[in-house]
Amino acid sequence: MRIPIPVVVLLCLGVISGVWWHGTRSYDFLTPPPESKLAAIREKVAASVPPADHRDDTTEVSTATSPEQPQEIIHPGDFNKPPTLAEFRPEAWKGAAALAGLAAQLEEAGQPQRALLAWERILDSAPPDPEQTRTAIAAIKRLRSGLSDWNADPQTVIAITLHAGTGKSTAAMIEPLLAEIADELSKASSGILKISAKVTSGSDIPNSFGPPPVALWFAGSLDDSRSTEVLSFTAATTENLRADTLETLCQLLRGYLGRTAVLTVPEAISEDGQATKPCPWLVTRLAWLELGTRLNRPPSR
Repeated sequence: MRIPIPVVVLLCLGVISGVWWHGTRSYDFLTPPPESKLAAIREKVAASVPPADHRDDTTEVSTATSPEQPQEIIHPGDFNKPPTLAEFRPEAWKGAAALAGLAAQLEEAGQPQRALLAWERILDSAPPDPEQTRTAIAAIKRLRSGLSDWNADPQTVIAITLHAGTGKSTAAMIEPLLAEIADELSKASSGILKISAKVTSGSDIPNSFGPPPVALWFAGSLDDSRSTEVLSFTAATTENLRADTLETLCQLLRGYLGRTAVLTVPEAISEDGQATKPCPWLVTRLAWLELGTRLNRPPSR
């Protein structure tokens, strides 16, 4: 005789329920165990964990820091070969810190000219932070004061012209200043450039139009030479004329050299984070050479 399926299901459930009740009727699932029992359980579990994977305090936050990345090293090169103005540029991507370390190594080795080139690479090829900029400028000034000009041959000096365009009254005021600045920049180029100044005057604008504008640009020595872009500022006061002229020239060089030669002219930043007056030491000798060479190339057709 076959047993009906519903009866079989009820019998199975009854057996399972009976076994479960008989095995668990003495347990209390609602009352939490005492703390002493929990402590014993924790101790037993902790003891079973391998020491390398175990921490005494699971809430402790690790204060360990990842090891610092090793600083990049730049090889000082062969001292038997004369350096070029572009020395160390292929490895300048390693950063300002690596270049500063290289410069210190070169000074210790009695190679001030090469050390100067390493400091210059910080400015023109490895964009530095403000502190690195200040350190590099101080080192460049110190080393330059003890070295002769890079180019001592008058026959190889590159001639360029610093142009200004403004109204007649402002032209008379800015002409001696521009000649003075051109001479300062020539000296900053370490004998590489001879910069002359040329002021072109036009009609004065009415006073009602505001301060007169002054346009500035560099060009090669020939009439059909290449030139930089033209930047202008307004000559609001004679007191700020020099600072405004230098600041505009720095912007002009920064834009032109960055676009044509991929050389940087960093901003001069003071200790308090504020911009300081423009400094010719921010433009390296390699940058001056690139400026003169590019402006005196035949004009593009």
